[in-house]
Amino acid sequence: MATTAGTLFSAKLKEVTQADHSEAESSEFITTLMGGSRSSRDYVLLLAQYTYIYAALESEVRALSERHELAALFDLRLERAAHIHADLAILLPTHGFADIPAPLEATVDYVRHIRDAAEDPARIVAHHYLRYLGDLSGGQIIGRLVERHYGITPEALSMWRFDGIDKYKPYKDEYRRKLDAYAVTPERASALLEEAAKGFTLNKALFRDLLTQSQLSTLMSA
Repeated sequence: MATTAGTLFSAKLKEVTQADHSEAESSEFITTLMGGSRSSRDYVLLLAQYTYIYAALESEVRALSERHELAALFDLRLERAAHIHADLAILLPTHGFADIPAPLEATVDYVRHIRDAAEDPARIVAHHYLRYLGDLSGGQIIGRLVERHYGITPEALSMWRFDGIDKYKPYKDEYRRKLDAYAVTPERASALLEEAAKGFTLNKALFRDLLTQSQLSTLMSA
């Protein structure tokens, strides 16, 4: 799907994915977690699944970042994997985990899809946009709510801090300008839009699996 004259691709992308975005945000697991009615253990379970997703995304991004047209967009300051592992090093022992929980079925599917998407750089750009622009936006709210509701200390919330990026809004605006410059062909624009929609589907599946895992854990500990 190409953008019409005078319409920025980033604006079109936000418009086209708005319904999927809202549906993912409305998933029971994430709404109850952010509402304070779950537990810090559920947050740890979420973060654990992110280790696999971000590791896959960041390895593919690093491989593609050598391409001139993607170097400006793929800012390595955005990488989250090391921060997630640092947070889990604090959180896992205090929540009864000896190691990072195994990937859920939805996570395995998500990782597989990221690996396959790397065959078309525009599709990896879509996942890059969804994850990191999300972390710089709604992710900031997640960090504050998790600290407030579950008493997780700032030392274990480095996932949501981006060292070296002082002002998030100007950074996000510049990111969108780079995205607009990249999505200059109908082929790239179409691939980006299609893959972004798929990304939200993958996230919804992850939240469903996390809800099931949380419920099973509750039953087993009862």
